[in-house]
Amino acid sequence: MKAGLIGLASSGRDTIFRALTGLDAVPGLNEQRQGEAPVEDPRLDWLSSVFSPKKHTPARVDLHLSRPLGQNPSESLKLSLEKVRDADVLLVVLRNFESPALEPPDPLKEAAAVESELLVTDYVTVEKRLERIAEERKKGRKGDPAEQELLELAKTALEANAPLRDEAKIASAPQLKGFGFLSAKPALYIINCPDGGDDSCRIDSKSPQIALRGSLESEICRLDPGEASEFLADYGLSEPGRARVVKTVYSMMDLISFFTAGEDECKAWTVSRGEDALSAAGKIHSDIKKGFIRAEVVAFDDFKACGGFNEAKKKGLFRLEGKTYVVADGDIVHFRFNV
Repeated sequence: MKAGLIGLASSGRDTIFRALTGLDAVPGLNEQRQGEAPVEDPRLDWLSSVFSPKKHTPARVDLHLSRPLGQNPSESLKLSLEKVRDADVLLVVLRNFESPALEPPDPLKEAAAVESELLVTDYVTVEKRLERIAEERKKGRKGDPAEQELLELAKTALEANAPLRDEAKIASAPQLKGFGFLSAKPALYIINCPDGGDDSCRIDSKSPQIALRGSLESEICRLDPGEASEFLADYGLSEPGRARVVKTVYSMMDLISFFTAGEDECKAWTVSRGEDALSAAGKIHSDIKKGFIRAEVVAFDDFKACGGFNEAKKKGLFRLEGKTYVVADGDIVHFRFNV
């Protein structure tokens, strides 16, 4: 799961990146910064407490921050968008804190500016492709009629200032996947609030949104668990902002986790809801998918109630499933394969 962190240059993207990953965004022209936001899951923690594995590996959301230095905030945003075309979801940072060198914050205005740039960028891409198709037709090449029809629909939507994510037929069309349309990607607005400000701020938008005290959260993520808990309690927070963002992304993208567990490693794996066992096997390794025989499956709740694999087997809760089995959230899976 790749998330692209975007926003105007003054929005505090570096601070939010640090709050989500614990890493600093070192200044640099056209720099692409990468980090990870772990998916906190008490089920995986419990499995590790049982197996005491050599490795404990949570699922993660990969964060990518592009920081090109344009002549103005709009140009900087435009340049950064080209770096996130392969992202699965966009995290749009909006400023809601005062700064002496800037106008009073207006998150709604910033959201509109970012969305406008997404629409314009996609419109230019659509126009160029339609022009190329027209040129190819003049040369006798028919091309793909379905692609042209979808592009025409996309053009109509963009001319009406409608993001392509609102057009299900276009957003999910395999013929258009290679274009990396930006307005087709799910977007989560992160409203960057001051430390002493109100983190219940909301803007009028259909897209999901989370208000974070960015600077405060960037400090919390660097503390050890005990100190972090005390810090959160002092500010009346139940969990770090990073956990809230990751949970929201999982919900937006309809993602779930399954687990592999043993003495070597306890690990969480991310799949889309509805994926089958064969696809899940491929998340671990292509050889496992290629040589798939069976999936040994037990639900986490059943495993926890029984206290182990043997007990689950005795109670008939340990199952052998085939390629088409739909993986459920919390499944503990061992794949049998032969290559």
